Amino acid sequence: MRYIKKNPQVTIVGVTGSVGKTTTKLAIAKVLEQRFKVQAHPGNYNNEIGVPLAIFDLESPGDIRNLRGWMGVVREMNRRLRKPLPYDVIVQELGAGRRGDIRYFSFLRPRIGVVTAAKPAHLQGFGSIEAIVDEKFSLAELSQIALVNAEEERFAHKLTTMDASKLHTYGTSKGDYRYSIRSYSAADGLEGTLVLRKEKADVSVRLVGRHMAEAVAAAAAVGELLGMTPDEIKAGVERIQPVSGRLSPLEGRNGSLILDDSYNASPEAMIASLNTLYELSGRKIAILGGMNEMGSDGAKYYRDVGGHCARLDLLVTVAELARQYVGPAKEAGLGDDKIRCFDTPYQAGEFVAGLLKSGDRVLVKGSQGGIFCEEATAKLLANPEDTARLVRQSPYWKNLKANAFNNKRQGT
Repeated sequence: MRYIKKNPQVTIVGVTGSVGKTTTKLAIAKVLEQRFKVQAHPGNYNNEIGVPLAIFDLESPGDIRNLRGWMGVVREMNRRLRKPLPYDVIVQELGAGRRGDIRYFSFLRPRIGVVTAAKPAHLQGFGSIEAIVDEKFSLAELSQIALVNAEEERFAHKLTTMDASKLHTYGTSKGDYRYSIRSYSAADGLEGTLVLRKEKADVSVRLVGRHMAEAVAAAAAVGELLGMTPDEIKAGVERIQPVSGRLSPLEGRNGSLILDDSYNASPEAMIASLNTLYELSGRKIAILGGMNEMGSDGAKYYRDVGGHCARLDLLVTVAELARQYVGPAKEAGLGDDKIRCFDTPYQAGEFVAGLLKSGDRVLVKGSQGGIFCEEATAKLLANPEDTARLVRQSPYWKNLKANAFNNKRQGT
């Protein structure tokens, strides 16, 4: 890419993984902002089209057939090519749905490549979990410095193949850089000890979910690898905020709490989010959409998640795929009176909104393609203006969703 070649002074930090890319990217950016001018696109612009838009700090005009909009994007890119990049560091997430996707981005020549996880997501495109491991880890191999999540056991054998001089690891209980949790609550977030190469620091972070601690450790590690001081790193870590659609706590109707995790879903992420819900007091409700692209092993993963729903006070499913949770949930002991199924997120949200009372805790989670559980979240909000904090709220997405669900909504 010409923009990168013309600006060799800019450091590129790449982030990939089956889960946690956007949260980790924005956590890294928040830490680095304490010293550097940083570009980190807030959206998930992580494919062949999205990455250039993110590097140029531009928004997508939406539909690929919007010729006028895309011509405007190209004109603006050409205009910006004539000026130097106004950043010291670009933190860029990189997605992969099939073999070779990460290698495609080698033109970025990342200074640091952060690899968060290898989970059963996009299995339909990869064919096996082993292929996912290889693809995600390829970012570590093509970067000058590799930073890999030591908590991900699927990377263990890969770590032994790396040049030790370029390899660094992070985690909560393992790794060169760690954020060790001392206490956690959904109300107050995480409290723990940040372990750097030579120093330690007590740090509090207002993030929901124990697994979010891994993103904190990654952010601190990148900060130190780029020469930041412990005080700068601590200040940045304490400014990390929840990301829209990724276990973002929102005020619900009638004194309820909504955990909006509606951006996307995979089996292990589903179970982690349910575990976060189970740690809370009060009535526990989950609005769950399906998990897309699970491939031939999809039934197994639906059984795993469905069986993990047994502790819910109410399971509400959205669209056809999610009905696969029901049988395993019943087998695990969830009664018929605690299960409701709907065709659209609007129906599911309206149903749960009519039940909410003070102290209720609601998890909303599902894959994005054709499911869009954020529209269920919108029905539950105490403050309508919080709709702006949900994912996929641009005019393009709103129009797409309205068309996708129009017939079903009319039939309710």
